[in-house]
Amino acid sequence: MPKILAVDDDLVILELYKEIFTKAGFEIHTAEDASGAMGKFQEVKPDLLVLDVDMPAGGGQKVFDRLRNLLLTATPIIFSTGSPESVAGLAKNLNVIVLKKPVKPEILIEAAKRLLKMP
Repeated sequence: MPKILAVDDDLVILELYKEIFTKAGFEIHTAEDASGAMGKFQEVKPDLLVLDVDMPAGGGQKVFDRLRNLLLTATPIIFSTGSPESVAGLAKNLNVIVLKKPVKPEILIEAAKRLLKMP
């Protein structure tokens, strides 16, 4: 069962992610900010991250930079944001998809499966 770490400062969105990914057969973990995300990442070792861009303590961009530059991991990442243009350049990176909020559950699952190379 693939493990997903969802990071968002909106608790309602985190609950939605839990419901969507659990129903689709994923193991889901959550964090509410960039620093919490790094701790959870080390603890859980997720197969995929779903990151909000605008959050306290640095946001998704900071998490992305730390993972790629400090930990040298290519863990797939979905950026889910109301302003996709702010991270459009990151979509050029390997294993990165940028989705505009609100994201339909089927599009979120499809993106996760594509990044995880699942049928």
